[in-house]
Amino acid sequence: MIKKLLIISISLILFGCGSNNGKQKSKEILGKNIKISEIKPESIIRLNISSGVTEPLNEVKVVTKTGGTVKRINFKNGDKVKKGQIILVLEDQEVQSAYLKAQATYISNKADFEIKKKNYEKFKQLYEKQLISEEEYLVKKTNFLQGESALKNSEATYLAAKKDYEDLIVKAKLNGVITDLNLKLYEKITPNSDLVTVVDDSKMLVKTGVSVHEISELSVGNKAEIDLEGIENNYFGNVYEINPVANKDNKKYQIKVEIENPEGKIKKGMYSKVLVETGSKRGYLVPKNAIVIKELYSYIFVVENGEAKRIKVERGYSNNEKQEIISDELYSNMKLVTEGQFLLEDRDKVNILN
Repeated sequence: MIKKLLIISISLILFGCGSNNGKQKSKEILGKNIKISEIKPESIIRLNISSGVTEPLNEVKVVTKTGGTVKRINFKNGDKVKKGQIILVLEDQEVQSAYLKAQATYISNKADFEIKKKNYEKFKQLYEKQLISEEEYLVKKTNFLQGESALKNSEATYLAAKKDYEDLIVKAKLNGVITDLNLKLYEKITPNSDLVTVVDDSKMLVKTGVSVHEISELSVGNKAEIDLEGIENNYFGNVYEINPVANKDNKKYQIKVEIENPEGKIKKGMYSKVLVETGSKRGYLVPKNAIVIKELYSYIFVVENGEAKRIKVERGYSNNEKQEIISDELYSNMKLVTEGQFLLEDRDKVNILN
């Protein structure tokens, strides 16, 4: 009898344990395991990503109008130069002769004009006192006017010849670096040839473009990040100039981004990727992998009362690994499903894992 009771007790215990395990397994089966994160409205900074090529903020290309023979070269490409320093000297006898001739003619006409001016003023006074005839007065007046005209013409010729002569001595018009200097001593240079370019590389520019949707939010001074090819660290700059007229080919609005270049590492012609801030707004940003695509629509899942709720959303601004989502159903501190969302259906029971 005792033996039978012992067997019955053991059976009941085993049955009870089996029942508990079954209930536990049933409970686990009821909910799908997920992970969540709470998100809130935040400031979304919009970025325009485009490309461009660096160029100096200021540079001066020297072109010779007259040509000449290279007499002296004081610098080479890559040398630093200060404003006013003589870079090179050309020599041209015709330019020098034209200058000296124009100078002499101007000096002569100036002296002749002074004499005619004094005579005209003297005869004008006499005519006003009726001491000379009108004919005599008009002769002096005509001489004065002709002398004035000759003086002005000779002055214009002299100033042009003087500039041509002075331009044979090529000076730096700003502080910078010598570039594009490809001349040799005693080389004969033809008129209208490029001689040298002086680049102020302390500040550089990158030209790029923004769309019509971004131009209204863009302002001079907006921040920009520049990723330069061949340079490890990124540079930061500001929008320097905005062209309010779109390019007729690509319909983009050109902007210029200014970059400080104190160490001179940024060179002219470097390819760069430019990220420009084009405005900000309040909104919801979620990890891109939290968005589920079904039948070409975008959805997210949030947890409400232990259930997964599916919300249809529109995609807004994309910011690296995050995506702006737009919907009237969004709210602050919502429990967004970030793992397990691809196995969910609307109103599924869920188990939130830590």
